[in-house]
Parts: sequence; structure tokens; C-alpha cells
Amino acid sequence: MGIQFKDVSYAYRGYKVNYDAIGHITLDIKPKGEFIAVVGHTGSGKSTLVQHMNALLLPTKGNVVIFGQDLPPKRHEKINYLRQKVGLVFQFPEYQLFEETILKDIMFGPKNFKSTESEAEVKAKKAAAIVGIDESLFNQSPFRISGGQMRRVAVAGILAMEPDILVLDEPTRGLDPKGRKDLMAIFQEIHDTEDKTIIMITHDMDLVAEYAKRVIVLDNGRLVFDGTKEMLFEHPQFDDFHLDLPTPLKILKTLEKEVGLVYKPHYDYASLLAYLKGVQHE
Repeated sequence: MGIQFKDVSYAYRGYKVNYDAIGHITLDIKPKGEFIAVVGHTGSGKSTLVQHMNALLLPTKGNVVIFGQDLPPKRHEKINYLRQKVGLVFQFPEYQLFEETILKDIMFGPKNFKSTESEAEVKAKKAAAIVGIDESLFNQSPFRISGGQMRRVAVAGILAMEPDILVLDEPTRGLDPKGRKDLMAIFQEIHDTEDKTIIMITHDMDLVAEYAKRVIVLDNGRLVFDGTKEMLFEHPQFDDFHLDLPTPLKILKTLEKEVGLVYKPHYDYASLLAYLKGVQHE
């Protein structure tokens, strides 16, 4: 098993009261082959949940097991090993760039995990190729390239650490439509070619519909749904989850209401377009 949560709770300790960000979470995530979306309204506990996945946070109660290793009650050397197994890409990761050249920035992670200079360079160049950063940019400052390229450099820095599981916190936030599409294509390619498990926090239900195989829904720190996207969007209590439907499904429901279309659910634009073309010619 890749990651296991066993009745996990986490409380942020305040001056007068403790705030339970997540409570009694139990779930299993496979080490290979999953593409999971973690969704829920703002403040539902999504970021708190995923920060347990690479030991940025340690549970107040319960146990988190990462590739067979229990998270220790206090931080020590084992934490670095676990963080190498699960790579976390924060929101706006480009804000964490700091080295004088792009190549050095991508090399930082592997070197921090004890790779030699030459080993780190090999890993960095491989990661750069995956995200589409050309070698001609390696000696440039990461602060003199476009925002979309900066995002790719930051992602390459995580990939260079060769994590077994990749966790993405709102990976497309702040990008234009083309940038979102290009970045998600990179993650899809990684998932498809390496069979790598990818876990994505997002508010964008269109991304969920197009890419996720499994969806985890949090509401006020509680796990309220864990299943396929098809099960989620057709769930009889879907409205209680305070989520939007993906745009393609909204279009179908509007057509059902306005023209009486009896439809089969489609969740991404490509399959929706193909379906509507077929309906037109029936």
C-alpha cells in the first residue's frame, strides 16, 4: 500500500481553542496507477489532508503509514526519506524558486536528498525534459522566464527527486487556459507512462471530470465521499457536497431541461462533442 490513513485527526492549536481541521479520516491510496482528485469547499481540510501525505504535518490522533512506514510522532531523519517518496507541489510553486540558474534550481531537491552533483544534474535534466524545459534555458535565471515556464521549472524540481507518488495542490491556479491544458497534459503523460499515482487538490470540477479516476470529497474536515467521478456526479446527495457540476454535464442537463434531450452522462468536452455529433445524426 502506498499511503494509509487510519482514523486520522489533526487539530490546529490556537491561543484559546483547538481547531479540528480533519477528523477520523480512514483511506487507502495505492502506490501505482491512481489519479485522485481531492475536492471540497474552502476550509474543508484538503490542504491539511495532503500535508500529512509527505509528513509536513503529523497527526494529532490516528496513524499515517507511507510505503509501510508509520509517521513518527516527532520529526526526525525518517521524515526526509518519506518526503522523497511523496513529492508535494504547492500552490504557486514558482514562488519557491531561488537559485541563480534554472538548472541549479531543479538540482536543489536531489542534492538535498544526498545525490552527488553529477547525479543531481542527470536527474534535473531528465525532469526538465519531462516538463518541456529546453537545455538552452538551463543557465538562465528562473526569474527571467514566463510565469508558465516558472511553474514548469518548479514542478521539475519536485520530479527530479523521483517521488513514487506526486501530490499537487491546485496545480493550475493562476494559469491561462493554454497553460492549464499544457501542464495537465504533462501530469497525464507522467501518470500514463510511469503508472505513477497522482493526487490533485482542485476547485476546478472540469479538471476532476477530465483527469480524475477517483474523487475524495471533504466537508468540514470529514470524509464524505470516496469513489469514482461517475459515482460522484450521479450521487443523489451531490448538492449536499457544495460542489459544482463539470461544465459538460451542466450543458447536458440544460439540454435535457430545454429540449427534452435524454442523455448519457459525459464529463469532458471531447466526449461531449462526439456524443452530441452522434445525437445530431440520429
